[in-house]
Amino acid sequence: MSDEQKAFLLRVDVTSNNIQTTMKTQNVTPQEAIGFLEMAKAQILDNLKQGRKDIFQAFKKEGEGQ
Repeated sequence: MSDEQKAFLLRVDVTSNNIQTTMKTQNVTPQEAIGFLEMAKAQILDNLKQGRKDIFQAFKKEGEGQ
């Protein structure tokens, strides 16, 4: 097993009547990317079932701009 760092970044920009998605991956297979999306979907659905309004949690790394 290798120690390669994996990254999966999905950005969704929503503007008036327009949705744009951008995806970047590093050392992630297409099957893993689909799995990550399924995990995110499950988390969102679980949060909705619990009645949480903050279904999306955003994190910013140090040095990242907005």
